[in-house]
Amino acid sequence: MARRPRPPRSRTAEVLPASLNITDELDGLVAGLLDAGVDFAICGGIAVTVLSVPRFTKDIDLLVPGRALDAALAVARERSFVFEARPMTFDRGTPRERTVRRVTKLRGKASLTLDLVLVEPAFGAVWDSRVEVEWRGRRIPVVSREGLAFMKRIAGRRQDRADLVLLGMEKDDGPET
Repeated sequence: MARRPRPPRSRTAEVLPASLNITDELDGLVAGLLDAGVDFAICGGIAVTVLSVPRFTKDIDLLVPGRALDAALAVARERSFVFEARPMTFDRGTPRERTVRRVTKLRGKASLTLDLVLVEPAFGAVWDSRVEVEWRGRRIPVVSREGLAFMKRIAGRRQDRADLVLLGMEKDDGPET
C-alpha cells in the first residue's frame, strides 16, 4: 500500500510577526516616566479615548516640555523604543510652530511609534491646562479636552477633524465636498 504524503508542517509561528500591544506599551512608558519624575501628558488618539470614546490608534503621542525631552527619550529607550527619526518641525517660524521627536519600537515585523510632541512654542496653553485622570490604577496626566481640541485644529488632518466631532468640540458637517 502506497503511503499518502503528509501535509507540510505549519510554520505559522515563524511567519507571523510578534505583536506589540499598544495598551501594555503605554502602561510601561507611563510607569517609567512617572517613576523617573519626567513631565509629560498623553495627547493624540489615546487622549481622545481617555477623554471621550474609544477609538483605534496606531501610535502613542505624548506632550513633553523641551527640558524633559532627554529624560523622556531615555525612558523610551529603556522600553526598546530605539529607532529615532530626525526631529520634525511643522509651520516653522509661525505661532503654530511645533516639533515632534519620533522613536519606534520593533519586534519581529511589528512596529509601534512614539511621538514626543514638544510643548514649545505652540502648546504652552495646552500644557498649562492638562488634567489628571485615573487609568489602570494610577493617576496619569492627559491634555485637557480644550487643549486636545486646540492641537487637533492645528494639525487639521481628516482624523483630527473626526476626533473633534467625537470630543463634541465641532459639529459633523458630513463628508467633504
